[in-house]
Amino acid sequence: MKSFGFTQSTHYFIGLVILSTLLAIPSVSAAQTANECSFSRTLEDGVDGEDVRCLQKYLNDNGFVIAESGPGAVGHETNLFRTLTKEAVVKWQKAKNVNPASGVFGPQSQAAYLLDLIAKIEGKKADTVAVATAPTPAPQVAGISTSAIDENKNKGESILKDAFKMMRDAEKQVDDLDDESKLAKLNKNLTDARIDLYDALESFFDEDYKNAYASGQDALDAASKVFEKAGGETYESKADDVLSDVTDLLEDVQGLYSDAKDNKADVGDSKKMISEAEDLLNDAQDEFDKRGYKQAISDALDAEEILNDAKDEIDFVGEKDVEGYIEEVRNELDDAEDEINDADDDGEDVDDAWDLFKDAEKKLNKADLAIDDEEYLDAQNYAEDAQDLIDEALDSISGSSSGDEKKAKKAVANAWDDYDDAKNDISDAEDDGDNMDDAWDLLKDAKKKLNKADDSYDDEEYQDALDYVDDAEDLIDEALDEL
Repeated sequence: MKSFGFTQSTHYFIGLVILSTLLAIPSVSAAQTANECSFSRTLEDGVDGEDVRCLQKYLNDNGFVIAESGPGAVGHETNLFRTLTKEAVVKWQKAKNVNPASGVFGPQSQAAYLLDLIAKIEGKKADTVAVATAPTPAPQVAGISTSAIDENKNKGESILKDAFKMMRDAEKQVDDLDDESKLAKLNKNLTDARIDLYDALESFFDEDYKNAYASGQDALDAASKVFEKAGGETYESKADDVLSDVTDLLEDVQGLYSDAKDNKADVGDSKKMISEAEDLLNDAQDEFDKRGYKQAISDALDAEEILNDAKDEIDFVGEKDVEGYIEEVRNELDDAEDEINDADDDGEDVDDAWDLFKDAEKKLNKADLAIDDEEYLDAQNYAEDAQDLIDEALDSISGSSSGDEKKAKKAVANAWDDYDDAKNDISDAEDDGDNMDDAWDLLKDAKKKLNKADDSYDDEEYQDALDYVDDAEDLIDEALDEL
């Protein structure tokens, strides 16, 4: 949605810049600052609400008087946005160089309001510095140390910045939705998140840093839920998944190491490597607890790499690993059976495919027997033979449409994953101040290609789907080249 040239995403960007400026200014108590209002919507002729009353008070306090007497006058502000309020807003907009000066108090006007608030805070700060004649001890709150106050302030500042960023990411994700019903619901949820964020800002300005943190966390959680429901994956969610997967891998490798030692097998340097991985996972968990999700992912992936190397060091095949592998091959056998049946229904010659299928089935049965005899290496070899036979069976089906379907399905899914990853990378670059307009344009084109790939797949035009995927991947690569 646009209002006077500002998208909602731009509005949040302005808000974040303004917030960063405010947070850099030494605290000024609420009694010293200009009147502070929380705006979560555009105010215009005909709307009602307490945000209108706050706007009227701000205008009256700053010389843009609503009325000399009666409703709207100083001390008699109302919650009604009507003609007199609109006229006062027009005067204020002209004074603040807000164009057009239409009397509609939207995102551009609200940004100008925040800038005015900053100017007044900085003015108070300058006055304080000018009259200071000697260092004054920092004020103490009974029972609370200055260091504790500073810590709470830093936590509040951090959560507010995170909440602003997530709000903008959620807006971008919601903008990509085509489902009008879902769009309306998520926009309502975003409004609730904005209210939490404004509450957090108000608490921060009042130096109530604990409540600022709590409300900021509520805003962050609400915006994160919107982002995920709109199809995005937050770094918190991604980090949680990676940590869970690598923790499972650690347990598997520890079990394999224990089994290898019990069987007097060579374990190489795996013990040392497992210890290094444990330390990295602990670091990852610490970062996760501090909301350092990117670093948590990085540490966990480093641990994963070390654990895989440790696994290679262990000259022993564990029961759990082999059983999992056999189950995986058996699933491939089931899929192959479906594909051969489909090819048979299409009138293709599948005699060789069935012969190879039966041989693969026999190999898997031998693998099961080897597991029962605790001959895990033999079981793995039988399963590998079965997998090779399955591949041969599928290759023997000439021009299998079901094979094309499987290939297209996987390609489309992978391309959407690449699209989501690129979207996150471009958002991060934009947050760092880079101009990503060209990258966003390329990514939009890639999305159009992927939508066509989905349509082609649904129409069973699998080669067309693959062609669209290739085009989309090229566009995604071009978008990433803009980083």
